Amino acid sequence: MILGKHFTLEASGLLTFAGGVLAPEPDIRRLADVLPVLYADVPPSDRPLYYMYRGVCLEKDRELYQQHDIRYDITVLLPGTIGKEYIKTVGHFHPLKPHSSETYPEYYEVLDGEAIYLLQKNNRSGEVEEIMAVEAKKGDKVFIPPAYGHVTINPGSQPLVMANLIESHFSSLYGPFREKRGAAYYYLEGEDGKGDFVKNTHYQNSVALKMVAAPNLSQPINIVKNKSLYEAFVAEPEAFKILK
Repeated sequence: MILGKHFTLEASGLLTFAGGVLAPEPDIRRLADVLPVLYADVPPSDRPLYYMYRGVCLEKDRELYQQHDIRYDITVLLPGTIGKEYIKTVGHFHPLKPHSSETYPEYYEVLDGEAIYLLQKNNRSGEVEEIMAVEAKKGDKVFIPPAYGHVTINPGSQPLVMANLIESHFSSLYGPFREKRGAAYYYLEGEDGKGDFVKNTHYQNSVALKMVAAPNLSQPINIVKNKSLYEAFVAEPEAFKILK
């Protein structure tokens, strides 16, 4: 999917899709929805924070996605802050695959703007075991490995438009982050206008945050190095069986 060809971004953050593109109405996450994971206590409101378009595809590719039980989503995360905290997603973990000790992975791509992906692994007690912040820009792909929860932050001044490929049937797990009021670190706007990571004191232990640039990440599917996620899946859908 190409911004400016298959869809356009409106000033509101909503998307308008071109002919031949199948897209549902977006699910909207509002300020009231993210209150349990915020750094500060703020009043609830209907202020929209991000829009999720689940199951987007070209009409000609619908059967291919259905056949492989893979879904392509597009999310628009608006810019700005809530208090001092940069706008972020609620965050979630993934359940175990059937008859497996491994959770479902996921693949992300930045279509426009910039992102920080917080990838967090917890121990059995729900305490953080490992956490990394992946800085990603347009064209970067980020693989969410099994066992990692994730939160997406928009640190920029423009909307973040991102896509993901994911197994189409499972339900995400929001409880682990809600119980700890978010991930192990918050990303706040400092007095100099730059962002700073601040530890979440609701975790009993303390783990150092690893900073990673998305281009330095390994890609478990080689074809994504030279193609967008959408193009890569259509070209080699069998390569994405690791998502299932």
